[in-house]
Amino acid sequence: MAKRRARSGKTAVIGIILLIAAGIWILTRFISTAAGGISGKNDYERIAFIESFGWDAGNVPVEIEEIRIPVEFDEAYEQYNDLQREQGFDLRKYRAHIAKKYTYELKNFDGSTPAVPIFANLIVIDGNIVGADISSAQADGLVTVLAKK
Repeated sequence: MAKRRARSGKTAVIGIILLIAAGIWILTRFISTAAGGISGKNDYERIAFIESFGWDAGNVPVEIEEIRIPVEFDEAYEQYNDLQREQGFDLRKYRAHIAKKYTYELKNFDGSTPAVPIFANLIVIDGNIVGADISSAQADGLVTVLAKK
């Protein structure tokens, strides 16, 4: 009988520890995505953000895609995150998060040929812009920060 109480006591303690750990995990995810940020809840806010850098992004995204920020960054993702950090973002805070990537075709990118469209990409989590870049549609093409240089 004493062993049964000891086991049920251990089980209760383990259960409480797991609940506390889950609560801390949920709280840290909530705080990391809700703290500040640039609002990108709708097309108007996302386009206004792109246009604040002098770009003409049109009226609607040409593509919306769900992406997952990886837990472990390979060399290419580390380089991409370096680009994000140049403009004040850091995707390491959002490892393992699901995000939406909104892609807008830029109408006023200097030096682009009509055959190679240039896009502004915004990474949005819980209505906040957490990453951005400009890229071309071709393989090994342009990838740069949103700010005009």
